[in-house]
Amino acid sequence: MTVDPITVELLRNRIASLMEEMDYHFYRSGYSTIVRESRDFSCVIVDPQGRLLVAPWMFFHAPVYYHLVQRILSHYGEDDLADGDVFVTNHPYEGNLPHASDMGFIAPIFHDGILVAFAGTIAHKADVGGTVPGSTYGSATELYHEGMMIPPIRIERAGKPIDDVMRLIAANTRAPYVVLGDISGQIGVTRIGRLHMHEMCERFGAQTVVDAMDAMIEASGAEFSAALKDIPDGNSEAVGYLDHDGVHVDKKVKLHVRLEVKDGKLHFDFTGCDPQTAGPVNLRIGMVEAAVYFCMIGMIDPNLRYSDSIRDQVTFKFAEKSVVSAEPPRPCS
Repeated sequence: MTVDPITVELLRNRIASLMEEMDYHFYRSGYSTIVRESRDFSCVIVDPQGRLLVAPWMFFHAPVYYHLVQRILSHYGEDDLADGDVFVTNHPYEGNLPHASDMGFIAPIFHDGILVAFAGTIAHKADVGGTVPGSTYGSATELYHEGMMIPPIRIERAGKPIDDVMRLIAANTRAPYVVLGDISGQIGVTRIGRLHMHEMCERFGAQTVVDAMDAMIEASGAEFSAALKDIPDGNSEAVGYLDHDGVHVDKKVKLHVRLEVKDGKLHFDFTGCDPQTAGPVNLRIGMVEAAVYFCMIGMIDPNLRYSDSIRDQVTFKFAEKSVVSAEPPRPCS
C-alpha cells in the first residue's frame, strides 16, 4: 500500500522523537557511570527486518542492529516471537555485538497480529566477568578471556521476566548491582518503545506504519544515491598499521582497503588486511561497516538521513578470518 509523503514524514519524525525519549529515560535510569557520564549506549526502533529508519546518536552501534535482528529471526523465526518478548545478547559472534562488554536487548512489537517493528538498545556494561575487572583485557588471547558469552536468548517472555537468566548474569559479573540496574533500564526503554509504537499503530493502522517504514527506507536510499552520483568512477586504496595486537608486541598489524566507485555504487575491498590476530584488536564486520558509513557520510554530506538503505549502495568484501572479519574464538574487545 502506498502511504502519502506527509504521513511518511510524520511517522519518521515520531519514530526519531521516540528514540530520543528512549535515550533520555535510559540515561536518567542508568546505574553505572558508563551510562550516566560516558553515555556509551544507543536506543533504536527498527523495521520488521531489523533495518534502521533513523540513526542513533551512538552511530557505531547503527549497523549492529540489523545483524542482531536477523540472527534472532533466523534462529527463532517470526512465529516463535511474541509481543512482550525481550531478547538479550552480548556475543560478538552469535549476536554481532561490538565486544562482550556491550549488551544488547531487542523486543519484537506486534499489533493486531502483525510484526511492525523491534525496539532495541545496546549499552556497555561495567563488568561481564572474564580475566580482569572491567572485562576489557588488552592481552586476551581468546574470546573467553573477555567475559561471559550470552547468545541471543529471551530474558522476558510475553512481558514476564525470566529470572533464571538474570541470576545467571548476576553470577558472572563483579558488579551485579550496577549491571542488573543498567539491564533493568534497558528492558524498561524497550517497553517505552513498544508502548508508543502501539499508539502509532492505533492511530494510523499497523499496516500503514509498516508500509511507511518501507517508504522511509526508499526515500533515504534515493537521497543517498543522488549524493553518490557526484562522485566520479575510479579506484583508490589506503594502508595503515596498528603498532601491535597486544600479545605480539613486536609485530605490526596491517589494515588495507581498496575502494572502487562504479555506476553510483561504492565497493570496499578489505581482502588485503592481515589475518586475524592472537590479541584482541580483531573486528567483527558490523564494526567495519560502522566505521565506513560514519566516515563516508561525514565526507559526502553530514546532513544525509541515514538508514539501512545504505546497504543497497555500498558493498564489502572480506578475506576469511582476517583482522576485520574475525571468527571465534578470537578475542575482539
